[in-house]
Formats: sequence, C-alpha cells, structure tokens
Amino acid sequence: MPKPLYFDSAFIDADAAEEIWRESLRPMYEIHRLAGAAFRATIRTWDMGGAMLMTLHGAGDEVQFRRTRRRIATSGVDHYLLHCLLGGSLTSESAEGAQRVPVNSVVIRDMAVENVGIARDAPMITLSIPRAALDRRMPVGARLHGACWDASDPIGGMVASHICSLARLATDMSDEQAALAAGATLDLLGACLVPKTRFDTKKDDPRLAPMLRARALSHIEQNLLDPDLDAESLRRALGISRTALYELFDETGGVARHIRDRRLDEAMRRLVSPRHGRERIAEIAYAMGFGSEKTFNRAFKERFDCAPGEAREEGSFRPAKTAYVDDCSNVGAIAAQYHAKVRGIRG
Repeated sequence: MPKPLYFDSAFIDADAAEEIWRESLRPMYEIHRLAGAAFRATIRTWDMGGAMLMTLHGAGDEVQFRRTRRRIATSGVDHYLLHCLLGGSLTSESAEGAQRVPVNSVVIRDMAVENVGIARDAPMITLSIPRAALDRRMPVGARLHGACWDASDPIGGMVASHICSLARLATDMSDEQAALAAGATLDLLGACLVPKTRFDTKKDDPRLAPMLRARALSHIEQNLLDPDLDAESLRRALGISRTALYELFDETGGVARHIRDRRLDEAMRRLVSPRHGRERIAEIAYAMGFGSEKTFNRAFKERFDCAPGEAREEGSFRPAKTAYVDDCSNVGAIAAQYHAKVRGIRG
C-alpha cells in the first residue's frame, strides 16, 4: 500500500505545526489546548483499502476535542471512531454522563453524538469506520456510543491486541491485503460488540421499536426537502398509529423537532458549501420548509449558537487538491489530505 500519511511536529516550526494539526481536525472538532503549553503532536494514517482509516496519533499535555452540533452538521463525516488507548488518560463527556477509558482498552464513539473528549498525553490508535460498515454487522437499533471494554476484559484485550498488530503490519500490506484485513477487523468488532450494545426499545415491544425507528429515520432523510413531510405523512408511510410514532421519538424531543433539526443541519451544510454560495439565506430557509427568514434565523441560532450569516462568513474547511504526501516535506498539504481521507472512506 502507499506510505502512510505522516505528520510530526518535531520536524516543523512550532506555530506552523500547530496550525496544520488544527486544520486537519477542525472540520470534525472544536479543539482547545492549555494556553502556553508547548505543542507536540504526531499523526500517522493508513488507508485500509478504502474501507476504513487507521490512525496512530497523540498530542502532549491536555487537549479537548469537542464534537458539537455544528461540527456534526457540517463535517460530512458519519462514522464511528474506535479508540485503542496506549497511555496517558482519555475521558469523555456527553449527555449520557462522563466516562474514563482504561489504558490498553478500547472504546467506541459515535460521531453523530455531541461529545467532549479530553486527552492527556494520550497516544492511541483510532479506527475511523463508516457507520454503514459497522451497523450492518450489528442488530437493528443497536447504540454503540460509549461501548467500552475494561483493560482486564479478555475480549477487550484480544481486540486491542488485534488493533496494535494491525498498526504494526499495515505499512507492509498491499492494497488487497489492507482491504482484507479491514473486513476481518470489522467482522471481529461486530461479533465482540454485540454484548456491549444498548437499544432504544420500549418495554412493551423490545424488538419492533428499533426497526420502526430505523425506517422512520430513513424516510425522513429521503424526503427531507419534501414540503409535505410531517408527522402525519411519516405515520402513513410507516403504517402505524400516531401514538406509536410519537413513542419512537419521545426521547429526542418529538417527530416535528427531529425533522426541523435535520432540516437545520442541511441548511448549515448549504450555508458553508461553495456549491450553494449563490443561494440567498432566505432561499435556503424556504427550501428547508421555513415560512419566513425570521423564523429560520431564530431556529438556526437556537441550534448552532450563531446566525446563518455568521456561519456563511466563516465557511467550512475546503481542502485543496494536492499531491500525496508521504513525509513532512510539503507540510501545507497534510491538513487537506487528512480530511479528504476521512471523508473518502466508504461503508
């Protein structure tokens, strides 16, 4: 396979190194570091046959990685991250509470979930896995965010050992071998994660609810721009009662709230996309089903804590087209290539 994409701040001017590192991660995370702390970071990324990415990385001192609503809406990344912690400390905070990851253990993060990760001198191996690639190996309705093995768990130890071996051997693999190894790794994860999963179930129908919710979410995504999409049209499409439909969404604020939030996410994507740069904010608002620009602006500010005009001015990270970088010579291309690789893997 081609040499891994490689970045090491030790070989680059400190200010330039931190800028490259931040730009690599900015489309996915809001990053916060301790003021005045010396910067030190490394990234080594392997493309595993286009099926997933594997990254050996770490940064000195304390770093906060914030996966916010805005980053979720604009990143174009719908993946799971699997972290294998090799040292230091890694904690996570989300609506479900705080979690500390044991060293030499493995944890799953869902990139669709708002989350704050705090790493302190924490080298780790991360697998970036497209959602579909792992979901099809799991029971319908499985929730994977936060699934973690303790360092003393033999199954967790086996998974961690496999990932470490993969990182050690990846550079010598051909593209075909890398794709084969990625498929075997995903099969292994699917089998080992089943006992760790949780489900969005209802006490009176533990099997049907996850399947119905999956169908409901799929219908919403496929008809997001249909002005007639609402709770009633969704109920008819699923063939269920209004009460049953509301129960599927009662933990996330209701059907109408979910549809509105997904439309706001699409509006954010359009506002920061060069493809929609000629569209006026009012046109985007009406296309998303809002009756007035004022109503849209208020809902947008509530969801993303910024006005639509501010989002458009800031824009999103737009990677340049550059040649492949296999060392730290052409450092200006590293950030663009890393983001392109993350968005390029497929399920």
